[in-house]
Amino acid sequence: MKRMPTDRERGETLMGLMVGLSVGLVVLAAGSAMLAKHLGHHHATLQDSHLHHDLRSAVHWMSRELRKAQYTALAWQQRAPERCDAPFCQDGLDFSIQGDQIDFSHDRNHNGLREDNECMGFRLVDGALQARRSCLGHGSWQAISDRANLRITALRWHLQCQAHSGWLERTLRMDLTAQWPADASRRLSLSHTIALRNAVPASQQARFCP
Repeated sequence: MKRMPTDRERGETLMGLMVGLSVGLVVLAAGSAMLAKHLGHHHATLQDSHLHHDLRSAVHWMSRELRKAQYTALAWQQRAPERCDAPFCQDGLDFSIQGDQIDFSHDRNHNGLREDNECMGFRLVDGALQARRSCLGHGSWQAISDRANLRITALRWHLQCQAHSGWLERTLRMDLTAQWPADASRRLSLSHTIALRNAVPASQQARFCP
C-alpha cells in the first residue's frame, strides 16, 4: 500500500518560492541602495578633501610670497621714515590693489635692484588664479590653479595699515571662495591674514596704503 507523504516530506509550493524570492530581491535592492549611498557619500567627502587641500596649498604659497612684498637687501640705506629711495618704492608694481588683483615686488637676488623677474602679483581670471612673472608691459601671467579641479569664484583683498614710529606696518587679509567644478552647490570659503614683513615709511601711505 502506497504511503502518503507527511507535511515534513512535502516540497515547497511555487507560491512559497515566489514569495521567498520577492523578499530576497527586496532585501538585496535595499542593501544595494544603502551601498550606493555610502559610496556616493564617500566619493563626495573625498572630493571635498581634495578641494580643501588644493585651496589651502594655493593660499599657503601666495601668503609666503606676499610676506616678502617690498623687501630689499639695502633697505637700511634706502629707507627712512621721511623718504623711500629704494627701487621697490617706485610705483604700483611695487605694491597696489585693484579689484581682485594685487601687484607687488621683492628683491629676489638681494642686490637692491628691481629686475624684470622681481615683480609678482595675483589675480582671478575666469575661475583660475594667476600669478605675475614679469615687470615689463602688462607682465607675464601664469595660471597657478586648474579650473578642471578647482574653480575659484571670488578673490578679495583687505588691507589694514598702522603707523608706528614713522613706519607703516601692514596686514593683508585674503578671502577666497571656490567650488567643485561639476557641482556649484559644493563650495568652500577660506580667509587668511598675512603680516607684510617689510614696513615702508609712513610718508608713503598715500601710495602704498590708500
